[in-house]
Amino acid sequence: MAAARFAMFVALVVLLAFAAQGEEIKSLPGLGFELNFKHYSGFFKVSDNHLLHYWFVESQNNPAKDPLIFWFNGGPGCSSLDGLLNEMGPYLANTDGKTLRQNPNSWNKLGNIVYIESPAGVGYSYSTDGNTTTNDDLTSLENYEAVKLFFKEFPAFRNHSTFIMGESYGGVYVPTLTARIVDGQKDFPINLRGMALGNGYVNEKLNIDTSIRFAYGHGIIDEKTWNTLESECCKGCIDSCDFTQVTGHCARMVEDIFQFLWAGGLNPYDLYRDCDPNPDVNSLRLQSMLMGIAPKHASQHTLRYPKKAHISFPLMGASVPCLNDSDLVTYMNDVKVRHALNIPFNLPKWDICSEKITGEYQKQYTDMKPFIRKIVDSHVRVLLYYGDTDMACNFMMGQQFANGLGYRRLLNKTPWKFDRQIAGFKTLYDGVTFITIRGAGHMAPQWRAPQMYYAIQQFLLNHPI
Repeated sequence: MAAARFAMFVALVVLLAFAAQGEEIKSLPGLGFELNFKHYSGFFKVSDNHLLHYWFVESQNNPAKDPLIFWFNGGPGCSSLDGLLNEMGPYLANTDGKTLRQNPNSWNKLGNIVYIESPAGVGYSYSTDGNTTTNDDLTSLENYEAVKLFFKEFPAFRNHSTFIMGESYGGVYVPTLTARIVDGQKDFPINLRGMALGNGYVNEKLNIDTSIRFAYGHGIIDEKTWNTLESECCKGCIDSCDFTQVTGHCARMVEDIFQFLWAGGLNPYDLYRDCDPNPDVNSLRLQSMLMGIAPKHASQHTLRYPKKAHISFPLMGASVPCLNDSDLVTYMNDVKVRHALNIPFNLPKWDICSEKITGEYQKQYTDMKPFIRKIVDSHVRVLLYYGDTDMACNFMMGQQFANGLGYRRLLNKTPWKFDRQIAGFKTLYDGVTFITIRGAGHMAPQWRAPQMYYAIQQFLLNHPI
């Protein structure tokens, strides 16, 4: 017993030794090109027991003056390093799981970016006592602590124009964090200029309701089913029907449609992108999204599920993954990579999503309207961007949410262009910009990289998109 206790003590000392370190990455394995910026990896001790891992890349342009961005991926339970190494970071993981390639559309050409793995238990973030149970409030509080600790560890960036950004369930992480920053300005001033959400999960009821309409509009629901929904479930007027309030067999129909979008063999992240054919590669991301966003798995939802249904889709099962993340997982678990990133040797294996965190996460908020209104009313600019082929957090939810915020409309829906082509559509409100990215799915910075680079550049500069 004494030996076991001593071993645990040594392990704890090793972990805590990394708590305040933000060491520069001197050599990154697999990097086949020269870097023109500094980058760091370390941990923020955000509570007595929780330490969040971060990876900070300075700007390639002018780090002393360029904006500062904090980035959060969602899940809940998925790593923000997905954003760094798959989407908009300066180096992207190759399929061999060993090397990195240069990203010509890296956002760190526009600003300094801090990627934070949140909450504790995700990626290399950890808890010293093993307790990683969390909720929306605790996550936003610890993310806020991480932001403050960043400024204490990197004081040269204290007065930089600061932007909070994220995607997916970051639609909850980012507004709740940004609202905390707004509330804390008197005690800890931050030069907060903007907030951006990519395909953000901003309203649970809208996500369910618009998913059904998205499915019909994209040829997934046939006329017979649609007419049955209208006549039997919507009092003959489907345009004003609230699909989250239907009961009996109608609720079962809605549930079946929603679940087909997730587990019927289509790619929920991009309707027109094929699923990866390997059934053993990565079901964690899909499982995290199912548990975190799909109504059947949500801890709080409005649908009621009856025993009998009038419609049945041939579900293929949620075990069919659509994205192959094995390259990133392999790279992040390489011994040399862990050493380069200052990861304690006794931390467990890295994965892109944590089944444990997703399963234990307690969702508290189903609508981000109060948070985003507080942010906009504090004169902080907001950008909502949505890839228009995403089924997980579809653009119709974002569009209706933006309109429902109640701000004065400055510009009706109109195309925005990139390279002389229509890249999407934009609607401008007083303090809020809503845009779609044509042909992009859930991860727009990955799948429409040049277009998103342009959009983020314009947003950071406060120029029209």
